[in-house]
Amino acid sequence: MPFPNFIDSFATNITGATPPETNPQHRALLDAFIDVQNCDRRLLTDIATAIEAGKGTAQQLEACADALIERFVAGYELSLLLSTDCCCAQDAEPCAPCGLEQGEECCQDPELPDSLLEACLGVFAQLGDPYAVASADLVDALRDLPGVAGKDWRYNDLTQARLAQLLAPYGMRTRDITLPDGRRRKSYSREALLTATGGCTSC
Repeated sequence: MPFPNFIDSFATNITGATPPETNPQHRALLDAFIDVQNCDRRLLTDIATAIEAGKGTAQQLEACADALIERFVAGYELSLLLSTDCCCAQDAEPCAPCGLEQGEECCQDPELPDSLLEACLGVFAQLGDPYAVASADLVDALRDLPGVAGKDWRYNDLTQARLAQLLAPYGMRTRDITLPDGRRRKSYSREALLTATGGCTSC
């Protein structure tokens, strides 16, 4: 459930309080925890479906395996966030990475990407413009970028599930693709990315 939700927003309006500014680190932790909960529910549902069907079909077993992998990834992302120092907290303590007080040019990253799609194209370009890039590899590369990818998620907070949510409105979905190195992974194609940006797909 998103936060603040309707009830919390309504309570803020009734009390006349000023909505506090969201701390990006706290928001990322909340989103990561919600991702873990959603993965748990999906995993339990897939397992229950397979049990009701007896041994389960190959498709059901594959769905269970995919859900379990997503749960591992989401849990790992949450662990990373829980172990990361919270920078630029509201107590105006010096910011650990840059040593500056809150309100100064603290944690400001230069050369922000114009958009998530442009950032993805940049990753493809760095890799020599392959016809496809695995979702996991794309996320790893995007996490090194500064700025916000979308939905208040910074690039370094991206996960495969979050990237999928951000790219879905552009009609982009992962597909099982055999990559140039021989791996078969859930991947994004360069053609789909160029189509989403309105670029030339034959270039």
